[in-house]
Amino acid sequence: KGIMNAPRDVFSAFGNAEAIPLADESVDLVLTSPPYAANAIDYMRAHKFSLVWMGYSIDDLSTRRKKYIGGDAIADITFEDLPPKTALLIEKIAAVDLKKSRVIHRYYSEMTRNLREVFRVLKHDKAAIFVVGNSVIRGISTDTQFCLAEIGETIGFEVPKIGERNLDRNRRMMPAGNKVNKNSQIQQRMHKEYVIGFYKP
Repeated sequence: KGIMNAPRDVFSAFGNAEAIPLADESVDLVLTSPPYAANAIDYMRAHKFSLVWMGYSIDDLSTRRKKYIGGDAIADITFEDLPPKTALLIEKIAAVDLKKSRVIHRYYSEMTRNLREVFRVLKHDKAAIFVVGNSVIRGISTDTQFCLAEIGETIGFEVPKIGERNLDRNRRMMPAGNKVNKNSQIQQRMHKEYVIGFYKP
């Protein structure tokens, strides 16, 4: 009832997840599912017809693609210092693919800025719930649930638990098919999703 009677402007605030247009300590709950790392899903391809329908020009879409969190462009990116286990993962990927390691560094840098903003706008004694999935880079898992939890803890969150849920192969937007194919990138990365609980003390 409260939501249905909320002012229209509650639903019309647009902004960047790395610079949320909300006041400090003004939010009771954050619930989000951030993108996969390293462009594991081409979100622009999935959304382009909706974006054009909403009035965006075709020429504008490629520019927007580069700004998406989880993209693979690494020019003009501000890289953050990352906590030890996350930094070690990036070093491990760099040993087999230097460019992809920079892409993953970009992802965790952007998510660091997003988590800082979530911490800023969230009230004390409230929670943020992130539903995430892993990507696989040259056979190495991005360990998204553990890395984001570590980043969140360095920012000031407590992480009481990370939940795990198996994904039904045939009940998702991008089904992987009935047969297991170990060479399929989509099958490698989309077996499970993880629910991270961030608590702001």
